Amino acid sequence: MYPYSSTRSLQYQYNCFTSPIIPSMVYGALFAGFDAFQGVPLQQAMHPTVVGRYMAGIYVYNVSTCPMEAIHGRQSLLHNFLSAGVIGFVGVSRGMLGLPFLQNRYLSNPPAVGFVVYGSIAAVFASLGRKRL
Repeated sequence: MYPYSSTRSLQYQYNCFTSPIIPSMVYGALFAGFDAFQGVPLQQAMHPTVVGRYMAGIYVYNVSTCPMEAIHGRQSLLHNFLSAGVIGFVGVSRGMLGLPFLQNRYLSNPPAVGFVVYGSIAAVFASLGRKRL
């Protein structure tokens, strides 16, 4: 990800926390645009609160892997699994995220299922990015 010899170096951690800022802004706006293309009224889809939540969620996901990389001294797809899993758990429990491919009424503990579903999606994408366990 970064050309530094150690994930524990100060420069690596600085870049880990600052490099996701611009991509989070771009993809947050892009995801809000996807909402508009799916039929959400434009004033609602591109509302600053909605766009800001997308941006913040993407940034928090990226940044939450940084301390785990520093502790373990390397990148791992398990870090992505845990980061997305926690975001999925909190999002589902607060009603801000739904469960893709599943219906809540048939589940006994939707936040726990949200942890597994969102964490698994992130782990698959991390493995496609050639991250190891």
